[in-house]
Amino acid sequence: MARGIWGRRLLPGRRVLGIVAVVLAVVAGATWAAKPVWQPWWYAAKLCGGNLSGGELAELLPDERLRAGKDTFGSGSSSLRCGVDKSDGRHFALLIEAETDTGKRLGPLDMEFAIPRELDYAFPRSVPGFYGLFGPVIIQECPKLRPDAEGRERRLVTRVFANGVESAPSRESLRTAVRIANGANAEIGCGAEPLPLPDHVASAGKLSLGRARNTMCGWLARDTLPRSPSGRQWQVVAPTDERAPITSCSLVDSGTGETAVRLTGWYGDWAEGPFERLLSSNARIPEGHSAREALLGTHFGRAKARCAGEVANFLADSHSPNASRSVLPMSDVRHLLNAFAADQAERRGCTGLELPGPTVHPDAP
Repeated sequence: MARGIWGRRLLPGRRVLGIVAVVLAVVAGATWAAKPVWQPWWYAAKLCGGNLSGGELAELLPDERLRAGKDTFGSGSSSLRCGVDKSDGRHFALLIEAETDTGKRLGPLDMEFAIPRELDYAFPRSVPGFYGLFGPVIIQECPKLRPDAEGRERRLVTRVFANGVESAPSRESLRTAVRIANGANAEIGCGAEPLPLPDHVASAGKLSLGRARNTMCGWLARDTLPRSPSGRQWQVVAPTDERAPITSCSLVDSGTGETAVRLTGWYGDWAEGPFERLLSSNARIPEGHSAREALLGTHFGRAKARCAGEVANFLADSHSPNASRSVLPMSDVRHLLNAFAADQAERRGCTGLELPGPTVHPDAP
């Protein structure tokens, strides 16, 4: 405390103390009210192994006081989790998980796929992911991790549960998923190649057959295609890379804009359960046969192969949302499925290709 010229302590008066108290209260209140402004950068620095971006979190997180969630990054675990909780501590605003998975029961892949379904390919082709049930999902092969005790390959599955803060894919949620996937890849020792950050939400545009030649779906431009329902030219949607864990090619009728057939390849033993449920629930399996076989249903077909020691499933879906029948005759669907499966098997060095016969199995009762 400073002393006056007479050597006495200078003490502030009551009025000065009152003013100081008011000022401190105002500053404290302003800081508390401004918490949503600085908290995303604090979370980015402190949570998820430092793999997040404050700017992207600022776009994703709601304008309210939040709190740090459970964080297992840096723990040495193969199941990493972090996020931001709401102030009540019982609900999350943004949840992020990255863990290795073999398709085990109640694992991330099993929870994501009750049955194979149409996917929203919001990432560019260079990122092996899609926008799932609750937000972005990335699935990466892990060449440096050994298979589990049952010989199943381990994959790194990264999920961002963003459904609480967005209703559609955003650049910020996709980039967040990629940042976490890259960080978890390094921490777990997965051995996957680092992924590039997406600049925007990808739009799977429709290509002419000529422009599709340089994509994974270029075989469609070389194959003999059936006539489109409208009689107009076919268009192709090719949203994935040929090494993606779930590949995709679609034929679209340019006259109606309707997708006539979706062709997808699902790589890994983890997909066997979802495909068995698909066939068991939607096709009447004759006696002496099983839901593990290649066959045709009334609006879909399934082929199989073995790729890199695991099962690969190939699906052709020609279901129209406006009709109970398939968009294309099932003989045409079978031809396209067989051509797609053969092309995929050649690209990925698969063996033991099993193609469906011409019998169309009726719907399950």
